Amino acid sequence: MPELMVLREIAPSATIVPGARIGPFCTIGPHVTIGAGTLCHRRVCIAGHTTIGADNDIAEGCVLGALPQDLKYHGEASLLLVGDRNRLGRNVTIHVGTEAGGWLTRVGNDNVLNDEAHVAHDCYVDDHTFLGRGVLLAGHVRVNVRIGPFCTIGPHVTIGAVMEDQSAAHHFTTIGRYARVRARTPVRRDVPPYTDFYSDNSATSAPGVRGIHKDGILRARLPKDEEVELRFALRELFADETALQTKIEQLRNLGVEGEAAALCTFCQRSLQGPYGRHREVFRGQTPPEAVPPTVGRVSS
Repeated sequence: MPELMVLREIAPSATIVPGARIGPFCTIGPHVTIGAGTLCHRRVCIAGHTTIGADNDIAEGCVLGALPQDLKYHGEASLLLVGDRNRLGRNVTIHVGTEAGGWLTRVGNDNVLNDEAHVAHDCYVDDHTFLGRGVLLAGHVRVNVRIGPFCTIGPHVTIGAVMEDQSAAHHFTTIGRYARVRARTPVRRDVPPYTDFYSDNSATSAPGVRGIHKDGILRARLPKDEEVELRFALRELFADETALQTKIEQLRNLGVEGEAAALCTFCQRSLQGPYGRHREVFRGQTPPEAVPPTVGRVSS
């Protein structure tokens, strides 16, 4: 018998834009679109209704567009959208969305997802986010949320560190822009923007805001007066975690503006959500991030 070898399997109906490169032993499904300049290394599997933008680097063993691990999902057609210039390390996994998330999982532009990171169904990862090795995002997590005025540079979030990682975010949590979640930290409630979130001792204390993420403030390149006001608001809100509602009202009475006002809005929304998770209010309904780009279901 002759020896047979399939170097790659690309469905005839898949859209591979000229300039994209597909490595050996890759599997590309029939409803997949891959943009120009995107490189899929060995053993990459892209399934589902998945659209990958331009100039992405997808390392060996990644599985994108797989079915969500949600018992309420019954095989309906749904989307995974990945933007441009993302770097996905080895064995990264990202699932398509479900009905409760608007049939959509979305990853923005210029993100780094290190080896074995996982983005579950209905997550929304904005631009310039760093996920360390083995970082896990459960379903319906929003990372890098934008509330209030936009900064000069796109928002950044760091979860885990370059050499230390394995943090995880509980479903329906929100991680604000320019925040840092340290290595091996379980995120069970919303992480406010510009904060440093971790546990002093994981065996004896719950994770929480432990300080200001100074590097995040520097990256935001805020005007000096706005930066001073933001630092003041951060100190007032998180010097201790008592009476947060009162502190928010006091800051608003002082007339804070810009990023300080946006921080107050974020914290207020978190207080209104069960367990300190604003996104819990969207449980069972379509979140606002799903429209656009999707309105209703994807046709199969």
